[in-house]
Amino acid sequence: MSTQVGYRFEALDALRGLAILMMVFSANIPFGDALPGWMYHAQVPPPLHQFQPDLPGITWVDLVFPFFLFCMGAAIPFSLGSKIERGIGKWQLGRDLLVRFGGLALFAVISQHARPWVMGVEGPAQWLLSLTAMAGMILLFASPSSGWWSQHRPYVTTLGFLILFCLFAGLHFKEILPFRLQRFDIIIMVLANNALAGSVIYLLQRKQKNTLWISFTLIAALFLSGRAGNNWVAGIYGYSPIPWLLSWNYLKYLLVIIPGIYTGIVVRDAVLSGLFQQPVASAKKRYTILLLFSSLSIIVISVIGLYIREMFYTFLSAGLLLILFKYALKKWDHPWKKIIETLFPLIMTLVITGFLSEPLNGGIKKDSATLSYLLLTSGLAILSLIVFIIFTDLFNWKRRLFLLTGSGKNAMLAYIAGSNLILPILHLTGLVRLFQHHNYQIALQLVQAFIVTLLVAWVSAFASKRRFFMRV
Repeated sequence: MSTQVGYRFEALDALRGLAILMMVFSANIPFGDALPGWMYHAQVPPPLHQFQPDLPGITWVDLVFPFFLFCMGAAIPFSLGSKIERGIGKWQLGRDLLVRFGGLALFAVISQHARPWVMGVEGPAQWLLSLTAMAGMILLFASPSSGWWSQHRPYVTTLGFLILFCLFAGLHFKEILPFRLQRFDIIIMVLANNALAGSVIYLLQRKQKNTLWISFTLIAALFLSGRAGNNWVAGIYGYSPIPWLLSWNYLKYLLVIIPGIYTGIVVRDAVLSGLFQQPVASAKKRYTILLLFSSLSIIVISVIGLYIREMFYTFLSAGLLLILFKYALKKWDHPWKKIIETLFPLIMTLVITGFLSEPLNGGIKKDSATLSYLLLTSGLAILSLIVFIIFTDLFNWKRRLFLLTGSGKNAMLAYIAGSNLILPILHLTGLVRLFQHHNYQIALQLVQAFIVTLLVAWVSAFASKRRFFMRV
């Protein structure tokens, strides 16, 4: 994200890119009894991959969604803050938020119907229809910054809508794929609800960022009481005039979005104050390494410990690493020090309360998300952001992280490119046969997953470099 003073928050782009590419990779790895359980969602273990709601723990795959949500929250102060400073009125802001919500909801419905494996056809037709849907989605949602396409965008958007309408109408009336609004991508629909609610919270509380914790507390109380059984709060929590489109249950993820918003405000305020326009002295490398080591170690140890259910020693290790992080931060000397010192109490609170609330609801779980899951992954997301801040702003790895930052800038394109562009091309060209051999099937499928992820990253980053984005 960028500001008026010209600073680009590359670390946030990189974290968002990592989340979306982790999502692509985890969706393409072989299933069954091919890989160990920590390669999948903790509650959908091999070999059957059937949902086990009572199975506690998390894996690296369970970090993907909250990390992406955190990034969306952290981007809100940059996008809306810039609009406010340009003098855009509250009514136009409100209209823009509703349009964005509607666009994301539409994308959730279209992208779900466009997946190759739900289209109801097989063989080359399956992949050709997927490519057709990809073309329609690009025309409908693309937002190039300049050139002929940008100047004639209404006509291009109309063409994309017509392509998708004809495609899905044909499949619907031939009774191949009935089109229903209630069939949607749950991830995108949750994002739509939280983008709208998070933006409203930011607009109401942006001038006093510490009041964000009032909203945080209210949401936590609603979430906990709404899941506590048959009670009057549960009646409110479960009510929706349009259940498939709007749900209080989706808004539990505001417990991840709000820490993201707070982080975005802190960073943006520092940028606007001119913090990064001052001469920067070289930070002492040993303390930078200590910050990097402690941040990464807290993330890795937390995930491993929660997965193997070694709770006390995991909590103790995380606490000691937080002390090490604080020590290194105190000795550090860099403009980012002031920002991270502001964020440290939040990091510490989220991580510690995430562990202390872990026994609730039978242990930490992604589905249905427990309080521990929402709090802990929020804290780990901030630590991950700090890792990328060190890589981009201290180690100057911006060019090395081009695929991550480019994918993060073009997340909508990256989200659908694997299923609707890369896989169809691999199947239609016959290249997919290179990854099929009965003696090495698991290894080759892993290679295929890696290559698909790499190609998605390259396509998204290349489009970003050409300033060609998919947005709503």
